[in-house]
Amino acid sequence: MRIMMQIIVAVLALTVMAPGQAQSVNSRELDCLARNIYYEAGLESEEGQVAVGLVTINRSRDEKYPRTICGVVNQKTVFSIPKTVTHVREITTGVVFKTVHKVKETTTVWVSHAVCQFSWRCENVRKINYTDSRWTNSVAVAEELLSGGYQELRDKYEDAEYFHEVHIHPTWARQKHRINRIGGHIFYSDADKKINLTIASE
Repeated sequence: MRIMMQIIVAVLALTVMAPGQAQSVNSRELDCLARNIYYEAGLESEEGQVAVGLVTINRSRDEKYPRTICGVVNQKTVFSIPKTVTHVREITTGVVFKTVHKVKETTTVWVSHAVCQFSWRCENVRKINYTDSRWTNSVAVAEELLSGGYQELRDKYEDAEYFHEVHIHPTWARQKHRINRIGGHIFYSDADKKINLTIASE
């Protein structure tokens, strides 16, 4: 079923784009981008959907991230966190009158923990209804982005590589340059990119 859907999406992409642009669009990348837009911004305005799509594309062009859109969408950051483990050990003393002492011992072990760059990849999300306008809109936005459209918004979100929901206040946002709030998300770029742009324009 999924393979069939990918074929349908690919055919749609080829029919809506100009002949010279069709060859540059990979159906798997289109599917990954559309899914990311759908799950992250399916209920947002068109600009909100485009902005999420551009964050995904921008990351695929930055050496800090995987080189493909699917790689960016599926990326997980693995890190180790300390965990204290307590166990009880029995010590027996005495020869004739034996006494058993229980001694608690604690040790620290490091446990690997993975965090998805896009939260929906680590959650049990609802399956996509492929006839839902929310999905068809996500596909349309992804197609337009991969065919070079939305130039005005591309300029606006040129360096956007991060976003979060408005009710969340992540510590990393303090070190980033805020670009814009659109709908339920706030978008950012790296602060050093903003500095470089300012110097270049002076």
